[in-house]
Amino acid sequence: MDSPSISLRTSLSRRLALVLASIGVIGTIAAYILGASYANLAYDRALADEVVSLGSQVSAHDGRIKVTIPEEALAWLLADEGDIVRYRITDLRSMDVASGNGDLGEVPIEIMSNGQVLYRNYDSGGRRMRVAYMRQLTESTDIPVLVEIGETTIKRDQAARSILLATILFMGVMIAVAVGLVRHGVNTVLAPLKLLETEAAQRTSVDLKPLNPMHAPQEVRGLIEAINRLMARVSSVVESQSHFIANAAHQLRTPLAGLSLQAQLAKQASSPDEIRASLDDIEVSAAKAAHLIEQLLVLAKTEATDPSAPVSVVNLAEVAKLVIERYLPIADRRRMDLGYEGDGEDLWVKGSDTLFFEMLGNLVDNALRYGREGGRVTIATRRSADEIVVSISDNGPGFSKADRDQVFQRFYRSDSAPQGGAGLGLAIVREIAERYGGRLSLGPNSGKGACVELYFPDSALAKTV
Repeated sequence: MDSPSISLRTSLSRRLALVLASIGVIGTIAAYILGASYANLAYDRALADEVVSLGSQVSAHDGRIKVTIPEEALAWLLADEGDIVRYRITDLRSMDVASGNGDLGEVPIEIMSNGQVLYRNYDSGGRRMRVAYMRQLTESTDIPVLVEIGETTIKRDQAARSILLATILFMGVMIAVAVGLVRHGVNTVLAPLKLLETEAAQRTSVDLKPLNPMHAPQEVRGLIEAINRLMARVSSVVESQSHFIANAAHQLRTPLAGLSLQAQLAKQASSPDEIRASLDDIEVSAAKAAHLIEQLLVLAKTEATDPSAPVSVVNLAEVAKLVIERYLPIADRRRMDLGYEGDGEDLWVKGSDTLFFEMLGNLVDNALRYGREGGRVTIATRRSADEIVVSISDNGPGFSKADRDQVFQRFYRSDSAPQGGAGLGLAIVREIAERYGGRLSLGPNSGKGACVELYFPDSALAKTV
């Protein structure tokens, strides 16, 4: 298996070379077998022609077998450069050798047709010989004779080796050319990716515009489009963070400037009462700054949550009760009635119990801050069709008609709102609700306070026991 660090062209070249080598081995074996077979067939035919030619010169006189071809012609017929050639003519009546120039082994005794040339192999003193033989009848006397010619296989073996070497050379050249062409093709196909690499390398950290997938091969376009989608998400996060940091710096400037001013006044104060008054102002400014920082951290945590990450199932009724416990001391200090209304059933929704606690906590905190002193704040939960509804209401001044369309925007504060807020509470609520498929709206305003309603898909069936 190729290492992930190996380049694509190297990996393809290795795989192709392995495949071509396998094909080359198989092709070489097949070519060798076929070539050697055809070469052997050609030599067999030449040997058969010699047997027929020699057989035509065999005759019988007075019952004796003799070869009528002159010695010089016989020597020429049997001459062969590189191979030893032997012949033998046998009288089949007595199985005596009538003529010959060497041993060709035992005389074959199988039944054969006259004039039919057959072949056999014979090992003579470590030399392998190929023997062609034919049974025929002499003219006029019809005496059966066996004509045999055998030759060593030196030329046949040389031809087979030549075929093998030529095939290996041919296959090697073909494999080398094929691998070279594939590497060149891969380089040509991957050239656009090099252009994309150069373009990406020249980008700055803030330049996250999409790459052009049309410059890449079709098989890689899906990857580039996925990278473009990732860069779009990163760009959105970077833009949101930049906006967030700018707004946070602007909002923190006021309480920090107040702290610095009150510290200077405390240093210049001459009486304990003036110093105490400055320290009280410092405490108020520090509390405002701490509250703002806490809300900014919650907002940043909400933005950092991956929407595609697995979520758990949360009992929203239990979260509402925990929020009441958390803010009950604050309500007591402000002499406000903080209560819960619900039928006691579990209300399961998908989300994060931590972020849902922050979400409901911000709504309750706003209601306690801006509600009428001595008034009431109520968290109510209910199931409506396939939705879970949570409402937080108070009997304070409520929202003006001009404010109702903007109260969920970040850092928005109404001109009539008391001093000290940062305009992030309802924005945090909206961010968390929308992240988990919820929606929110302002309830009816009849001049008797504010009401914020949250709607989430009912996830009772997804609850795990």
